[in-house]
Amino acid sequence: MGEQIKEKEAIGARYIKDFEIGDLVSWCRLACPIGSKEYGYIIQIYNDSVARGRSFTFAKVRKTNGSIENFMLAEIKKES
Repeated sequence: MGEQIKEKEAIGARYIKDFEIGDLVSWCRLACPIGSKEYGYIIQIYNDSVARGRSFTFAKVRKTNGSIENFMLAEIKKES
């Protein structure tokens, strides 16, 4: 799925310098109560074309419950 980081014009590519594989990250769903963050760690950073050939930069994150979810880099916050 997707290709490893190559395209500098990918949307969200400017966040690549802020994240590394293994980083602990957090995120909050829309309208979530204050203090109800979810956590996980990055297992892959990649670019993928979504709509009309536009490329976005994503992080594949293993959540604390063991499941894996993909996030755009702009959606997550580095905790460590």
